[in-house]
Amino acid sequence: MITVLLLALLLLVNLPGQTLKWDNRARYTAITISCDTDSVPVYIDGYYVGKTPLPHALTVTPGWHTVSIFPPDDGIPEQEGPSKRAMKDIIRLGKQDVMVEEGNVELVVMSYRAIDAEIEEYQRQTLSGVWLRAGMILSLMLLITWGL
Repeated sequence: MITVLLLALLLLVNLPGQTLKWDNRARYTAITISCDTDSVPVYIDGYYVGKTPLPHALTVTPGWHTVSIFPPDDGIPEQEGPSKRAMKDIIRLGKQDVMVEEGNVELVVMSYRAIDAEIEEYQRQTLSGVWLRAGMILSLMLLITWGL
């Protein structure tokens, strides 16, 4: 009994001198989103988080996140063909993949007005490809008929 009391007294005397450091606590990690146009819907990893301007930073887990001004691909009707491909390409223009490290607040700048110009350029390139293909098919047909 006396040894137990001595051991307890010894532990109580040494206990206040010990300090514990706890560095494994989670640090604040967030994304701040800025856009050049008001009332644009914003999605993080496919979840709607609000419309611009967002009043505060959004807390996220550390790692890669997708910030988009278009809804997830689930909203595209199930159809095959060039129009679905074009729609997916346009949606890709409004997405940014962002790496957020633990303890950091990352700023993501979305440019809604610039997407309009990029869509026009994309459509111009797509239409020029149609004329090129039509010219090549016509040339091939002319060569085939000339050879007969």
